Amino acid sequence: MAKNNWLISTLIVLGIFSVALSLFIATQTEKQKPGARPLARIELNLGKVFILRNNLTQKETLTKRATLFALDSVETSVDGDATMEFDSAYRIRVQENSLITLDEENDRIVLIIKRGDLQVENFGREGTVYISKDGIRWSATDYEMNYKKQAPAETLPDLAPSEGVTPPPATTMSEGLTSEFIQDTLKTQRGSFFKCYTQLLQKTPGVVGQASISFTIERTGKVTQAEIASSSINDAGFKKCLLDAIKRVEFKAFSGDPISTVFPLRFE
Repeated sequence: MAKNNWLISTLIVLGIFSVALSLFIATQTEKQKPGARPLARIELNLGKVFILRNNLTQKETLTKRATLFALDSVETSVDGDATMEFDSAYRIRVQENSLITLDEENDRIVLIIKRGDLQVENFGREGTVYISKDGIRWSATDYEMNYKKQAPAETLPDLAPSEGVTPPPATTMSEGLTSEFIQDTLKTQRGSFFKCYTQLLQKTPGVVGQASISFTIERTGKVTQAEIASSSINDAGFKKCLLDAIKRVEFKAFSGDPISTVFPLRFE
């Protein structure tokens, strides 16, 4: 009799364990989606953040960290904030009161902004992460640099004159363009110069230095005769990128003689 009781107890324990194990496996299957490629890792910064898994209706509260897959969505509350990290080195912050869906197309990760906004905090390998907003798709770098028309001030190249380089005097120049106007116009293009630096960091992590670009502004506003006047960074691709960026700058047309000037940049 005692033996039978022991056998019955053992079977009951095994049954409970099997049920618990099945429930655990089912839960992990829904969350981790075996066979699907993880697209990002997300970490809670503050407030309330929720994850809506693909094909599930109940929101999952983010308590610390989680892995995101294709068609998962991230929703932040009015005081919520979280950071997504990608294998390509991109780090992107989901701002408060936002709703973002992740998708994958031809090995490219697409972040679809349905509400709110994103902020690129660290740039990674170009062409791996894209951001879609209002029906327009940008690379993550172009979204932060061009679509938003600004970037974090602490990561932008310093526009202060480099040592030994004297900026143009703050006076009216050639009956049309002042030095202030030229500097302000160049500052609006800082994203293009910073993109060159970002690409350089991918090849040479931690590199810092400065460069000065000399160029001429024709009366039509077009930039000509662009050259690297000096540079402590001896990378041919980086220098070419800077020159291409300055040639794309357009100033307003003016009267008088063409203006020759020097634009100093410091990258750190």
